[in-house]
Amino acid sequence: MKNRIGLAGVFVILICMSVTCAKTYDKESDTVIKSLSIEQKIGQMIMPAVPGKEFNNETARLLQEFMPGGVILFAYNLGTKEKISLFIQKMQNEAMKTCGVPLFISIDQEGGRVKRIRDGVTQFPGNMAAGAAGEPELVYQWARVLGMQLRGTGVNMNLAPVLDVNNNPDNPVINSRSFGSGSRAVAELGTSYIRGLQESSCIAVGKHFPGHGDTNRDSHLVLPVITYGMDRLREIELYPFREAIDDGVEAVMSAHIAYPAVLGNNDSATISSFFLTSLLRKEMGFKGLIITDDMEMNAISREHEMGDAAVRSVLAGADIVLISSYGDTVPVIYNALRDAVKKGRIPEQRINDSVKRIIQTKLRYNMAAYKDASLITASQNFNESELLLLKEADRINTEISRKAIYYSGDYSLISGKDRKKIAVFSDNPVITKVLGKDPSRFIVKKRASFTAATLRHMNHITAAALFDDASDPAGLKKTAVAAQSLPVP
Repeated sequence: MKNRIGLAGVFVILICMSVTCAKTYDKESDTVIKSLSIEQKIGQMIMPAVPGKEFNNETARLLQEFMPGGVILFAYNLGTKEKISLFIQKMQNEAMKTCGVPLFISIDQEGGRVKRIRDGVTQFPGNMAAGAAGEPELVYQWARVLGMQLRGTGVNMNLAPVLDVNNNPDNPVINSRSFGSGSRAVAELGTSYIRGLQESSCIAVGKHFPGHGDTNRDSHLVLPVITYGMDRLREIELYPFREAIDDGVEAVMSAHIAYPAVLGNNDSATISSFFLTSLLRKEMGFKGLIITDDMEMNAISREHEMGDAAVRSVLAGADIVLISSYGDTVPVIYNALRDAVKKGRIPEQRINDSVKRIIQTKLRYNMAAYKDASLITASQNFNESELLLLKEADRINTEISRKAIYYSGDYSLISGKDRKKIAVFSDNPVITKVLGKDPSRFIVKKRASFTAATLRHMNHITAAALFDDASDPAGLKKTAVAAQSLPVP
């Protein structure tokens, strides 16, 4: 028996179902494409940010002028669940009125230190915590619940999971966002996350292809350069992406990273036809959406004129160009793509191929339905068993969080009055390296050295906790102190 529920301000009601093997919608998407102008098709291939927390004239103008196929939401867009839903509903209504194709509503809700929505969505821990817990079924349940919660607000695409292998302790941007430092563990947990999210009709985006884990530079700030070649990439970095593709991931995000040993130049993977077409599409057999990382990141914007970079990314194989602002960059990229088609630099068939994938995905994920040779908004249901799973959100969150802490206890294990330091027992190189630089606050030891006797002889410990993760290493003290309030397992 199925129950219908009302979700305020949402133009769809969620149904949780597996869509990775669903209908392809070839004929339907071809018919829709024929009805679109070149300007509308170019619009489908950009995903800008939008201003404010409410639908306003500036947002309306952006949707009307550039007709984007999707938008990305940031924390500054998000208030209460009801306001988020109303904002999204109004944007969807405007998109249907202007272009007749619904929007991808995307967000970075990775968990841990990367999260945008606070109200109406469970605040799960980061990927490294899930890696420490090491239970794929829990990760699946986490993503299943999160996908339903996101669709309940109107979000239909989560820019997650991170599939980077965190094998460089100096990495300033991935670190605790990764499931771990082993490619097989990252693949197993990453595919569990993808299955859970997509079975909740929320699109998963594996990132950052072909791998951002082994860098010591942040691509938001500079262009990272990786010096090794394809043998190493195939052995480690590509493995989680290969498994994700085999498991049906719908979208992959490119990395703004240079691989001179592979390409012979310092072009980033985002503008490389070798990486996006020869490797990802042809060799690895990926048929889904390729989304660029934000084109305003310094790894791109300081190296290239952004309009030209967008054109090169599409020529390389990208389907959607991500833009983290809603200002001057949007017309620069939109006009560059439009002009490149009109001048013959980008064949129109190349645009049609991407727009077809976009429309097929929107139909498969129940963002729209096909009727009378056009798209209409879709309504959905979800059943009793899925409603029951939603009620388990706090339990799942607690279980992952607790299992990421290998030991927790109270002060009874600790003697002495001078309790100023925190003992951390971990084999994770990121955590040990970061915290080992601050010996005045932390005592860092290997996991194998942990015993109750060890604690009793450490006379100056504030809290004793065994971690393989802290979503924010700088905030580990707060996390460790909180851990001692938990019952001893």
